[in-house]
Amino acid sequence: MENELFDGKCFKRAAISFAIILQLFAGITNVFGQQKESVELSGDVVEYSIDGNVVIVEGNVEVSYKGATITCDKIEFERDTKIANANGNVILSTTSGEISGKALRFNFEKMEGDFNGAKIVADPFYGSAETASMINKDEIVLRNGYVTTSDYDNPGYRLKAKSIQVFPKDKLVARNIKMVLGKVPIFYIPWFTQNLRDTKPRVIITPGYDKDWGLFLLQAWRYYLNDDFKGTIHLDYRERKDFASGIDLDYRTEDYGSGIIRTYYMNERNITSDHPWQDKPSPTIEKERFKVEWRHKWKIDDKTNAIAQYYKLSDSTFLKDYFEKEYDKDPSPDTYFLLTRALPLGMLSFRTDARVNRFEAAVERLPEVRYDLSNKQIYDTGLFFKNTSIFSNLVKKSASPSEDRQKTMRMIVDSSVSYPMKVGFIEMNPYVGGENTYYSRAKDRSNYGVIRGQLKTGASLNTKFYRVYDIHAKKFGLDINRLRHIIAPSIAYEYKSHPTIPASSLDEFDGLDTITNRNSINFALENKFQTKREGKSVDMARAIISTPFRLKEDPSPSGFDGIDVDIDFKPLDWLTFYFDSHYDTAKDRLSTANFDLYINGKDDKWSVGIGKRWDREVDDQVTTQYAYKFNSKWGIKLYQRFDLKGGILKEQDYVLTRDLHSWIMDMCFNDKNESGSEVMVVFTLKAFPDMAVDASASFNQRRAGAQNN
Repeated sequence: MENELFDGKCFKRAAISFAIILQLFAGITNVFGQQKESVELSGDVVEYSIDGNVVIVEGNVEVSYKGATITCDKIEFERDTKIANANGNVILSTTSGEISGKALRFNFEKMEGDFNGAKIVADPFYGSAETASMINKDEIVLRNGYVTTSDYDNPGYRLKAKSIQVFPKDKLVARNIKMVLGKVPIFYIPWFTQNLRDTKPRVIITPGYDKDWGLFLLQAWRYYLNDDFKGTIHLDYRERKDFASGIDLDYRTEDYGSGIIRTYYMNERNITSDHPWQDKPSPTIEKERFKVEWRHKWKIDDKTNAIAQYYKLSDSTFLKDYFEKEYDKDPSPDTYFLLTRALPLGMLSFRTDARVNRFEAAVERLPEVRYDLSNKQIYDTGLFFKNTSIFSNLVKKSASPSEDRQKTMRMIVDSSVSYPMKVGFIEMNPYVGGENTYYSRAKDRSNYGVIRGQLKTGASLNTKFYRVYDIHAKKFGLDINRLRHIIAPSIAYEYKSHPTIPASSLDEFDGLDTITNRNSINFALENKFQTKREGKSVDMARAIISTPFRLKEDPSPSGFDGIDVDIDFKPLDWLTFYFDSHYDTAKDRLSTANFDLYINGKDDKWSVGIGKRWDREVDDQVTTQYAYKFNSKWGIKLYQRFDLKGGILKEQDYVLTRDLHSWIMDMCFNDKNESGSEVMVVFTLKAFPDMAVDASASFNQRRAGAQNN
């Protein structure tokens, strides 16, 4: 090879900062006249043989082919095999990531190669290894190396293993891996998989202290079988409650939908001492506590959907004691099945609700069938017909140990006919209708098999006025490209007659059993200022004022019922204001008033927020929050909630933030007047923002109603 290149039969050209692009395959066509994709090669010094099969390039070398690019100090490229041997500051870049090293042998045709002394960048991971092999454009194998989310040459933490498979933008797989913090191994993991398409970690470990639990260690280990089956294993220990465990599964099937299964079980042992090794003043009480939940959603076809949920709890306080966030979201989850089918003229649904937790009072629907006929025009008359029909077999069960039950079969038919029209610039929509409900049972046997009826009628009137102002402004955060002012007044009249059977004669299963008469007019006025940004209309300011007027036939006192005001105001990127209030016209006084004001500094260096919650009958609270970044490393957040009526600081929260390059550390202090103080340190991995490892301790726990010193 060397003789052919340097025996005088080759062509040499050298120049400082000289670059040449060789279209090595341009002009070579197959029998159909199609051109093959070319290799682009450039450098300062280019040498190639007469037959053109081997090219050697030195200085600022760059080779590109099929979306892969190599830069290096020197490269030898073989045309026939498309194999490149690169040396010196070698960097291989593809759409999936980047590998760098001392030397590389790479096959452009097969997209495979081997590195010596390699470093890898495959967002969000960085890695280093003695050798690295690119199996294809979608798989890289590191040998005797590590991966981390830190781009430092000496990262603060890393995962070390003899072999690590990286599938860029897909997943990372490693076996027999050690997590090293600094130079100290922390723990060993026999098998580790990280899905790079989500931001959730494989392991979450949460140590801390709680007044009721004592010292605790909560562990969540995520497993990943494949894209269709993955989940979490929970292994928890609470000093005063003992061990608990659970398994979660997220699954997806090709033909029958997807869902989640979550389980959690513990044999709760409430020790009566502060620590297990101390003498217990009374015997330890043991109790089995658990939850089992299953949710499944199935899109049967384009018009049919099915949803099922099962939720079983051991007792009424389990969620509140161990899953407080779930409890706050829904303290009493339902068990039900719902099937919906879109029909040409409406929607049909089939639903069943069953009580599985005997400690709860609940209404069972066994079953409920509903049909909603959408607003359809009756031939070409201009009249529109709408109907809702609901059949329910209802059973209302009291909480255990009571055996009280109420039953009925209920059939509701709610229909209306409307005639939308436009008179000049006013849009009108008068309607008339009625609701008839059949009950197989009621409180009084004399009302068994009765039909309750109610007449409904009304009309709505609305219009819109607007004017466009040729205003353009782009300074101080303003971005106005013409300004449109819209005024939209509306009036809606609603009349409902007295139901033929009063609610007091019926068992109450839901709100459909407690209807009353109504006779009112609702007035509303909307003001809006809009502009266009990037071709879309944007509301800069919006204000709505509305008030219902009760006529003398209405069960509520006649006259104006109250005035509601809602205002959204965002004229600038850095300024936002919200306001709402209710004025009681009967008592001639303001009942509630709330507002929030947010101001953001340039480049989010600082922000200020102030809010007020005022209720005449409840409280008067002011909240303030302030955030400031001292520099790229340090920041602070302050939050306070003060009760003006009671003169009490209800809550204060202080967070000092430190950027640790790969991690964000938040040092938090929170004090609530009702429940005491808490100190917490939260570490969040930048590459996986959903991951938070926190250590917290509660102390100075106060009784309800206690005051700050």
